[in-house]
Amino acid sequence: GCEIAPGAVVERSVLSPGVLVREGAVIREAVILTDCVIDREAVIEHAILDKKVCVAEKVHIGAIRAGFEPVITMVGKNVRTPGGLVIEPGAVIGSDVIESDFPSQLVRGNDYIQTKRLPYEI
Repeated sequence: GCEIAPGAVVERSVLSPGVLVREGAVIREAVILTDCVIDREAVIEHAILDKKVCVAEKVHIGAIRAGFEPVITMVGKNVRTPGGLVIEPGAVIGSDVIESDFPSQLVRGNDYIQTKRLPYEI
């Protein structure tokens, strides 16, 4: 039920039905839930992505750090990331976060980002 484009890499990961992984994307040691889209040249490592997350081009989520205990990066349901974003290991992105909710192109490891929209705007 997943579509993995030629040139994409998926290693030691779990992909739910409906996941689309585009060319050049790399997914390592991650859990990607239903209907997520991982765009070109995105890298996802040691992360859990909830349903319907859209990861834009050249986004880097999490990291595998040799010699260290794994730190999981979590991304909530219905998140849309801006292109080129870096989310460090340990960061948490809440549900329904969109491109304009990110304060910069770097999300630090202990940051928690949540939507700035009101409930009736979602």
